[in-house]
Amino acid sequence: MLLNYDIIKLYMIVFKTLKNDKENGEKKMQNKEKFIEGIISNMTLEQKIGQCLVIGFVGTTITPEILKRIKKYTPAGVRTGLTFRIKSAIYDPYAYNEEFLDRVIRQPKGTVKDFCLDIPVPHCTNEEYCQFLNTMKSCAAESGAKIPLHITLDMEGDASADYFRGGIKYFPNQMGIASTNDPKLAHDCAWAAARQLTPLGFSWIHSPVLDVNTNPDNPEIGVRSFSEDPDKATEFALEALKGYREAGLITTGKHFPGRGASSQDAHSGLPVINASLEEMEQHLKPFQALIDAGLPAMMTAHTVYPALDDSGLPATLSKKILTDLLKGKMGFKGAITTDDITMGGIVEKFEVYQACIMAINAGADLILIRDESNLLDEVFEKLVEAAKTGVIPEERLNDAVRRTLSVKYDYNLFENNAIRPVKDASSGINDPKVHAIVQDAAERTVSVLRDKKNLLPLKKTDKVLLIEQVHPLHKFTNDQNCHPSLLWEKMFKYSDNVSQVETTMDFDENSKKRVMARIDDADIIVITNYYFRRYANGNEFVKELIKTGKPVIVITNSPYEFSLIDDYETVVMNYGASVESFNEVAKLLFGERK
Repeated sequence: MLLNYDIIKLYMIVFKTLKNDKENGEKKMQNKEKFIEGIISNMTLEQKIGQCLVIGFVGTTITPEILKRIKKYTPAGVRTGLTFRIKSAIYDPYAYNEEFLDRVIRQPKGTVKDFCLDIPVPHCTNEEYCQFLNTMKSCAAESGAKIPLHITLDMEGDASADYFRGGIKYFPNQMGIASTNDPKLAHDCAWAAARQLTPLGFSWIHSPVLDVNTNPDNPEIGVRSFSEDPDKATEFALEALKGYREAGLITTGKHFPGRGASSQDAHSGLPVINASLEEMEQHLKPFQALIDAGLPAMMTAHTVYPALDDSGLPATLSKKILTDLLKGKMGFKGAITTDDITMGGIVEKFEVYQACIMAINAGADLILIRDESNLLDEVFEKLVEAAKTGVIPEERLNDAVRRTLSVKYDYNLFENNAIRPVKDASSGINDPKVHAIVQDAAERTVSVLRDKKNLLPLKKTDKVLLIEQVHPLHKFTNDQNCHPSLLWEKMFKYSDNVSQVETTMDFDENSKKRVMARIDDADIIVITNYYFRRYANGNEFVKELIKTGKPVIVITNSPYEFSLIDDYETVVMNYGASVESFNEVAKLLFGERK
């Protein structure tokens, strides 16, 4: 009887604990809802429109214009970057459709940036950049609705990095991480990325990529995807979500409902994916799994999916896809953001302001508009007009703002308006745990794919000609530790018989001429043939080198034919651009790996 009494007593304690937890959870939810509704009820229509915008501002120096825009438009967030000093169609033609540039290009007016094209972004310390972000956040906290400003970026791995200062550590691309068959590495790399970014002042990341890359000729996704297998992609993406979340970074799955089957880059035009409904269900697997796991944000695809919406509208503008499917059938409760609304996939068919109105009405909660020109002013005015005339219903605006505020509340952005202590800016970058993860990732994502003629390892007596592309990440980082010709620096640690020709990513004519002038002096050629979607692939030039009869070792970051063909008999895979990855490549080439 005593035993039974003890069991009953224990049961009552557990029941009471669960009941209290439930009541506390309900009370917390009620407090959150009351807090958010209080903000929305005091917002003007203009402020609600502003909270549907994430605007672009790149570089490292504050201008009068960005502060004016934060005060006037009260945007939800700012998408930053260090690749350019200004983000517009004039400065970055890759991201636009040349045929319809008139829909995007605006000549600068007032205090909008009007810079020279070829000046690099000013260097800064991590602490200076943190203060740079804090200046914008403070402006938002003192303006309009006084809603915390979120700061977002891309940091997918390999060449995709929007922050490259202060010794930040880089990671392999997603496919490289998945090549290890260890999902925990996805968790660790995501955690380490977020651990570095949050002290700097970033609060939101446009990762992970959830696209299932079923088309090997996909020019845009490729190695950005975890896998061509939906189950494997799902497994790794779930671990990445956990890693980002544990380090406090808002995570965005992209590009819904999946761009892995595409054969066109949405930056330059509007792709159509003619996959069947059954095929699309496979592409939706990672998205559904992360929704079920509490994914806070989702990014849309500028792509048409006839199986999901036969109207011809891209997903970004489709109510059937964003509201009926994503928010309805799939149960997504977070915030939906568009991809950059000025990309070629949109402006090929629509004026930018039209697309913004359509996207919000379709169910998008945030419009990403990275272009820093006066186009933003036009878009804002048109959106306000649409809201005032009922073209955009106010309840749709309220729902959009509510979803974004909910995410910010859950991730504690209302604490001190997301302003970070400047003195701690480098704490994540200097974390020994981060360094250990980076080294582990590098060691496990550098390998020999094939060596049919046993060219490896290189002998120290071999006269090696290294043909090394200027990797975009090295070009933009360009400090003593990480810079162009990084592989050469690492290789001559093991041999002083390595000469080098530095080339452009696409092996322009000048690069080819300089290489061919050096061929005769070499016993063996080592060439990097990296694929990055902004550049033409280098396969034709590599084939020219093979025809010379010299032994050729190819180093690449992609298993697809953009940079890897059957003609290459010795291939080294290097899925990352970090210093640690290049160290591992050099060790592998000379047989120095333990």
